[in-house]
Amino acid sequence: MKILDMGRELEKACPGCRNGILSTYFNLGKSYDGAWPPLGEEMTISLRSATGKIRGRWELLADDQYLFAGLDYNKNRNPEAFPFSNEENCIPTGYQAQGNYVPNMANFDRIIDKMGFGLIEIDSQGRIVYLNDRFSMMSGYEATAMLGKTAEFFFENAFFTAEEAEVEKADGGLQELVFTDAQGTQRLWLAGRAINYSKQGENTGWTGICFDVSEHKGFEQELINAKKDAERNAGVKAMFLANMSHEIRTPMNAIISMSAMLSKTQLNSEQEYYLQTVQTASKTLLVIIDDILDLSKIDAGKLNLENIGFSLSTVLGEVMQVVTHKAVRRGLEISYIPPTDKMLAPVLIGDPYRITQVVLNLMTNAIKFTEKGAVELTAIILEDSHDHQKIEVLVKDTGIGMEDEFLNHLFDNFSQEYESVTRRYGGTGLGMSISQKLVSQMGGHFKVKSAKGKGSEISFIITLEKGQLHDIPSETPLIQDEELFSGRRVLIVDDNEMNRLVASTILLRYGPQVMVADTGMIALDMLNDEVFDIVLMDIQMPELDGYDTTRALRSRGYTGAVIALTASAIEGEREKCLAAGMDDYITKPINEELLISTIDRWIKSSTTDLNPVQPSPTPAAETDLPLYSLEGLRVISKGREDFVTKMIQMFCEQIPDALEQLNSTFSSGDLEQLSKVAHKLKSTIDHLVIAPLQRTIREIEAAHEESPAAGELGQKVKAVNEVLREVLTALSEEITVRNPH
Repeated sequence: MKILDMGRELEKACPGCRNGILSTYFNLGKSYDGAWPPLGEEMTISLRSATGKIRGRWELLADDQYLFAGLDYNKNRNPEAFPFSNEENCIPTGYQAQGNYVPNMANFDRIIDKMGFGLIEIDSQGRIVYLNDRFSMMSGYEATAMLGKTAEFFFENAFFTAEEAEVEKADGGLQELVFTDAQGTQRLWLAGRAINYSKQGENTGWTGICFDVSEHKGFEQELINAKKDAERNAGVKAMFLANMSHEIRTPMNAIISMSAMLSKTQLNSEQEYYLQTVQTASKTLLVIIDDILDLSKIDAGKLNLENIGFSLSTVLGEVMQVVTHKAVRRGLEISYIPPTDKMLAPVLIGDPYRITQVVLNLMTNAIKFTEKGAVELTAIILEDSHDHQKIEVLVKDTGIGMEDEFLNHLFDNFSQEYESVTRRYGGTGLGMSISQKLVSQMGGHFKVKSAKGKGSEISFIITLEKGQLHDIPSETPLIQDEELFSGRRVLIVDDNEMNRLVASTILLRYGPQVMVADTGMIALDMLNDEVFDIVLMDIQMPELDGYDTTRALRSRGYTGAVIALTASAIEGEREKCLAAGMDDYITKPINEELLISTIDRWIKSSTTDLNPVQPSPTPAAETDLPLYSLEGLRVISKGREDFVTKMIQMFCEQIPDALEQLNSTFSSGDLEQLSKVAHKLKSTIDHLVIAPLQRTIREIEAAHEESPAAGELGQKVKAVNEVLREVLTALSEEITVRNPH
């Protein structure tokens, strides 16, 4: 049997005994034929290396672990029994004489003490028979003063009373109790207890374990308060952003929109220069506002990315178009180097607007921090599979570069290398932080290489899925038509005169009758007496805001289109507008194309609802219309004919398969799958403006809902085959002309 631990007094008498074999250092006395050691019997053992005897009992602690609980130790130099001190985790000899108590936890006292737990044992009469050093420290009372006395003498808490010790309920789970220590200080303890039983099953008292959680509870409360403060600050921040957005965007709406109107008038060269300066400055300010709002959305995890088809070549070309004049003005060389070994896929799936934002930020920074030399934009294809491309977009410059220490903080919010950099070059220090978060949300990452005075190389790597022609959203260019809204009536509800003037000026160029109301109450009165096709509703108005005005309208049964026209662009604003009963949402400064297209869509929607178009029984082709048009592709590509050629080639490659799917699903009678194929073809037909099929393909798409006669549907499918094959032939000739070699 190996010695695992021993009291201090024995260790003094037998140094080196710990971890040794028990029989090597102790005479164990009487041997037993049965189980050894004999449990519960009083016996005496003695040290081999010293005089003196120890009287006590063997107790079983756990499997293969035993405790010799000493009652006294006689050194033979003193006839009186030497009582173990409290440090030995035993009790005075005088109290042991009653024979009611044998400690059964001494072997674990040191461990429990180190863990910060106070341990106390109370007998059935409520007297303290044992406590460890930690309990003494926690309570503030000396152990020698407490042993043998009743707990009620020291503690007022019912947890320690004799009545509690007499009942079985002494066994229980942990509970919180307020404890007043010897110094009168109230502490919060977490305490639990368990009943002690003799070998005969009698209740001999109970053992309690206590832990002081005062500091932990205070920390917990601090965390709760911090959470409340954070939530309150988040609300204040959201309110600040909403107010800032509204207050700044309202005058900017007038500046940007009226500048756009002014640019359409006859100006001399000096006036054009001044106007361009105003427009550039206002757009720069708008970028800063959007940066702050974007950062708030990203940090809240509420920025949604688009997932649409686009041309990365076109995106990079557009960025070059925007920044080239800035580089030339600074006397810099600027160039775009496309991939050399592999071609970028004609259509990729992702968010072209956010990619543009990131590349534009990198290029603008490169130009801003480069005083001489060159700025270069490069796209590198790292991986190219049948369904995706891994692409690195790299911006290199010969500018001022960055020190190694600053590179670690390049993507921090509001980060710029020195205060002098801010004064000299301007900017908020948000651009790189936002760019890094956007790229991360796209599943990509940044690479940075820079040296002070030697320029920088900053790139981001993203993986994009390859797409097809029909994945590119249809875009119809806005053509100013003074008769577009002729005979229509629009009500503008806004308390700001500038906003009413801007919206009215834009709308009047398209022919509607425009009326204005500067409060929600006036708008309600006007809508009670007059009929309007569209209501443009501001949100933040005195007395009755846009939400309540719209709710009041809907409660009256008003069914007309209400479009929010607001300077609040924070996350969640659109959802609040729709929840209030509005039909759509447009932010200020007003984007003319978006405003007109949105109004046109809602007017057409209401007209269709009132006068539904009856489907024609046969898809007779309109022979006076052109077979197709490439103008839509030219708009998407910003006039790049190489992009248009690639789109034509994709059309010629995809149409045969699409027609085969259309015919097979029709033959099988699977109308739901037929509708899906028609939906894909619809985008292609719209991009190429194949007018003879634009209505027909929509009727086929709706077949699974309307269940037309098989003969009628067959005629429409036949018409799609005939017209698309004719277009395919014409476009094949177009490709031959475009690629003579």
